Amino acid sequence: MPGYACARFGGEGACPEDTHQPETVEGRAIAAAGPELFHQRRIGPGGYAGLDLPACLALMEAQGVPPRIATLLLPHWETGLLEAAARMCERNGAE
Repeated sequence: MPGYACARFGGEGACPEDTHQPETVEGRAIAAAGPELFHQRRIGPGGYAGLDLPACLALMEAQGVPPRIATLLLPHWETGLLEAAARMCERNGAE
């Protein structure tokens, strides 16, 4: 894959998956719930608008993540998804 320096993709250097691996139990729980959280996204006229945070908090609580911890971590997850969506749009030539 072009743009990756990771040894998994033929380059040299640390893999982002390893470098940014969550260190806490709660962080790993949120990362593991990624597919479920991704399906709780809000879509607006301009495309992806963010996560439905109340639904995400309910999912996290059901999986045993304390709501106060999920409340701290989910906005960062949402920011990462929004940044990734913006980069995809730039690469694809969309606005």
